[in-house]
Amino acid sequence: MTTKANDPRYLGVLRWTLYVTAIWSFAWTVYRAFLNIEIEPNEGWNAYFADAAMGKMPLYPSPYQLITNNYPPLSFYIVGLAGRFIGDPVLAGRLLSLVAVVAIATAIALCVRRLGGSGVAATISGAFYVATMSRFFMPYVGMNEPQLLGEAIMTFGFLGFLIARSNDRGYVGPVLVMALAGFVKHNIIAMPVTVFLWLALFRRREAMKCFCAAAIAIMIGTAICYALFGENFFLNILSPRHYSLKRALRIFGELEWVSIGLVACIYNAWARRRDVNVQLCSCLIAIALGSYFLQKSGAGVDINAQFDLVIAVAMGFGLAFTQVSQWPVARPLRLEQAQAILLLAVCVRLLASKQLQPVRMVFDRSFINEIAIREQAMADSVQRVQQVPGDVLCPPLVNYRSGKPFAVDAFNVQQRILAGALPKDTIAARVAAGTLTIVEVDRRARWSQ
Repeated sequence: MTTKANDPRYLGVLRWTLYVTAIWSFAWTVYRAFLNIEIEPNEGWNAYFADAAMGKMPLYPSPYQLITNNYPPLSFYIVGLAGRFIGDPVLAGRLLSLVAVVAIATAIALCVRRLGGSGVAATISGAFYVATMSRFFMPYVGMNEPQLLGEAIMTFGFLGFLIARSNDRGYVGPVLVMALAGFVKHNIIAMPVTVFLWLALFRRREAMKCFCAAAIAIMIGTAICYALFGENFFLNILSPRHYSLKRALRIFGELEWVSIGLVACIYNAWARRRDVNVQLCSCLIAIALGSYFLQKSGAGVDINAQFDLVIAVAMGFGLAFTQVSQWPVARPLRLEQAQAILLLAVCVRLLASKQLQPVRMVFDRSFINEIAIREQAMADSVQRVQQVPGDVLCPPLVNYRSGKPFAVDAFNVQQRILAGALPKDTIAARVAAGTLTIVEVDRRARWSQ
């Protein structure tokens, strides 16, 4: 359909382009969740510890073992219980991840409304989040990993803070929700830091109350962990990790995935710098960016370190869409024209992704055959590992599906070796002694795209 740029129907077409992109891309991750293919190595790792939470092995292993659990405990109990109900902790974790994406998008939309965004802008911000995650962070959407579950709880805690801010009371409850999120995943810091900074600047008495409540909640939670797991809890959580400034500087290349939304947020922060809601959202974006930089300096830190920033940019984009007509650069344009240009830029960036699975599912008949080959590769790999006696070192999900015990956590062993906590030949010595077999499996068993 051909329309003029200043036709409001053109804006509607662009809005629906964003919605369809979000739904279509997300639909692929839902379909993939039910496939017997490893999405990322973390899936098997999380499955083992979900079983551990159900009593199959210690949740926080002894330092003498070659496995490490450096995550807080709550997600493993949630996934473990869901896994018992469903019959598979891997599928349970994947489904919880999918539900978390929808929950986060809903919370973002509600936050945008609380920050003064329009109803349309709120819907767009939620769709922007789903589309961005499903296009550029696809491995984590529908993957057995607790990051998105923790982000969902944290985002609803932030929404609770915005509601308390509107009513100017009830700040403690949302802060406690955020503390709870920290026991699901402990690297989600941008939202609580923003909340405490705002409270310290504008509600000092409430800031002190919330700080004390959060400190008490964290101490109680930590005490419970010590009572349940002993000192191994701290030894695992504080396991060594190598850090590098050079590695952290790579984040600037990875910002391309949120670049359009981030630029819009930065310009809106300048154009609407006197707006207190924009100031709060800009603070969240800045802290999320700083958190991303710090986390990426650590070895093995994946794209999930950027999730706080994606959430913050999605909120900021909703405000930018609402206020774009007030930008100096947009004054010659009508509101719908300015909004259409903003949406067009976002849609073009989302469509320019190398992730073509949603398109191939519809238009490439060979893709179904490729999926079947990958699932067969997983089944063959599992059967091969089952036939190997003793402990095996191979991709974690293959090892888990084969029924083998979790004997070696290769990444954390490497980090402990680099820190001098283990001998350099730790794995080689076990292989030489015949107590560990390294098995190379078919690479097609893992979804590498």
